[in-house]
Amino acid sequence: MTLSFRLPQALLFDLDGTLVDTADDLGAALNYVLAEHQLPLCTAEQYRPVASHGAKGLLELGFGAALSRFDFFELRSMLLQFYAAHICDHSRLFPGGAELITTLNKQHIPWGIVTNKPYKLAASMLRQLPELAGCGILLGGDSLGVRKPDPTPLFMASHQLKVPVKHCWYVGDAERDIEAGRRAGMTTVLAGFGYIGACDKPELWQADLRIEQLSELINYLPG
Repeated sequence: MTLSFRLPQALLFDLDGTLVDTADDLGAALNYVLAEHQLPLCTAEQYRPVASHGAKGLLELGFGAALSRFDFFELRSMLLQFYAAHICDHSRLFPGGAELITTLNKQHIPWGIVTNKPYKLAASMLRQLPELAGCGILLGGDSLGVRKPDPTPLFMASHQLKVPVKHCWYVGDAERDIEAGRRAGMTTVLAGFGYIGACDKPELWQADLRIEQLSELINYLPG
């Protein structure tokens, strides 16, 4: 196997749409808010592509042009409170995720999560998914003064794992993930199974590698 990039000494992951399939719990939170305001609910086909776009993206999807008539922060608070109480009703690791994490742990390859999800929510999810107990570093969107696509969180994660950025791989499903990884000088991996919308153009994001299942990454581990 000839590669144009270095094998990973550490792996970093985005969370929603990359490591964990959170779409149905996020969609349920959106539909709760919509139902409270007597508005039509969204289908999985509608909310899944925007599930990693945060509360703002979900509310824009559900409320459309009517969003300007409501107090956005009140809606966001309602959505997040419901989501926090139901964060792992349906959320599970994507196929191949448990196998990959088990392999990383067995080979003592450090790994972590850098997400734009609020830290408190991300930490709550990790506590409820025992497969992720070996996470070496968790950074949320509010952990630092900046978030992706700014590369600073990736620099911080690399520092905490004690692995130079050039030996870290970053795996994500959104353009901001690939941009952050590239700006940090990491090898970037596009999770092609993630929350990629019909209008997205991932072929233009310039990821170093694309995978369709997390376990594919086992083939690139140095051990």
